[in-house]
This record gives sequence, C-alpha cells and structure tokens, in this order.
Amino acid sequence: MKLCWGISPNLQKAISYASQTATRHVKGDLVPAFTLAEVLITLGIIGVVAAMTLPTLIQNYKRKEASTRLKKGYSVISQAITRSIADNGDIQYWDKTGEQFSEDGSSDTVANGELSYNFFMKYLAPYIKYTKIDKAVVVENPEDAYKYELKVNLADGSTLYMHNGDCIDLRLDINGDNNHNQYVYDIFAFVICTVNSQRNIFCHNKSWFCTYSSKDNITRAQSLEACKSSGFYCSRLLEIDNWEFKDDYPYKL
Repeated sequence: MKLCWGISPNLQKAISYASQTATRHVKGDLVPAFTLAEVLITLGIIGVVAAMTLPTLIQNYKRKEASTRLKKGYSVISQAITRSIADNGDIQYWDKTGEQFSEDGSSDTVANGELSYNFFMKYLAPYIKYTKIDKAVVVENPEDAYKYELKVNLADGSTLYMHNGDCIDLRLDINGDNNHNQYVYDIFAFVICTVNSQRNIFCHNKSWFCTYSSKDNITRAQSLEACKSSGFYCSRLLEIDNWEFKDDYPYKL
C-alpha cells in the first residue's frame, strides 16, 4: 500500500477503505445482512403477489395484442377498398353476382367460391398483400349460417374468409390458423355491400364496408347485448370501442 501514497488523496481513501473492509471480512467481523428466514419470507411474498397479478397482466396483454391485430386488419381492408374505388369506381357499380344455390336449395359452395374468388381478384387482390388463396373452403360454426367458400392467407399472418351472399360476407381471423378460430375470440364479421337496399339492411352507417349491426343508430349498450346473443355483432361493439376489448367485453380472450 505504501506505493500508492503518491497518488490523489481521494484514491488513497478509497484504497484504504477497501483494504479495511476486506480485512474485516477476512477476520470474520459481523456485517449487516439478511437472515435466511427473512430472504425466504420475502421470496414468498413476491411469489404470492406475482400469482395474484400475473393472470391480469397476461389477460391485458392478450387483449392488447388482439386489439392491435384487429385494428390492422380493419385498416388493411378499408384502405384496399378505398384504393379500389379510386380505380374501379363506386362500389354500387362493381360486378357482383347474387348467391348461387344448388338444386336442394343449399348454397352452392363451388359456384359461390368461384364468384368470391373473381370478386377478390378484381377488386381487392391488387391492394392487399396475401400469400395463398383456397377456393371452396367450408368453415362450419354452430353460430354461423353461412359457408365461406374462399380462404385468403394474408401476408401478416391473418386470414380472410369470403362468402358470396346478398353482400360479400367477410370474416377476419386475426391470428390465422392459430387458436381459437372462433367468433368473438379471433374471428370477426364484416360485409361489403354493392347494392343500396342491402347496404341499408346490413350496414349501420350506410357505408359500403361495415361491421354487422342489428339496427340503425345502435347504442353501445345495445351492441353489448347483441354481442352476447350473437358473435356476428361483436365487431360492431369493438368498432364503437375503437377496436379495444374493454373490461365488460362478454368473452375472456
């Protein structure tokens, strides 16, 4: 240590303190510390708090993630339609053939799949990034009366299902083929209507592209009840809530 006395006083003090501390430690002098019991109790408290708060944090994360995906999906479709209108004219003049039916009165999956495909390729495909298209895909759901004949895998990992009905029925699966693949959780309903009379029936805001609504000028409270009764209407509730899953959203993600 005597070799260091030529250096600054502050450094001398620091070296001296370190030396003394090390000496006390080596000699076995007592220094302030937690006992093993105190450490275990602290860890136990932290574990209890984590167990109580972690589910809420996970739930909030899932809601935020779903909200972000839904906002993006709605924006992608909206922008595609806006750009398509600029190139192809008003939607009411777009080519749209009515739903096709088989001899037994059921929806003709193959024919409607072809019509859905033609509609998508002409009016949406040039403005949406996608990776794969499957025609004549049937998606069965106890809550759903339709069969969706066209499946489009979008570049962001989401999936768009289309049905050629009175309007073009769209179902956006915000996480693609990952779970749940169910309405109200990750599949949400939209429509593109090309005829004024149908638009007035299906679209609450009289736009050509919209969420489902059970009535005009529907309130949030009414949308909440409609969402509880049918998954078709949950997209309207979420639209009212700026695509966020509020605490009173009827279904746990």
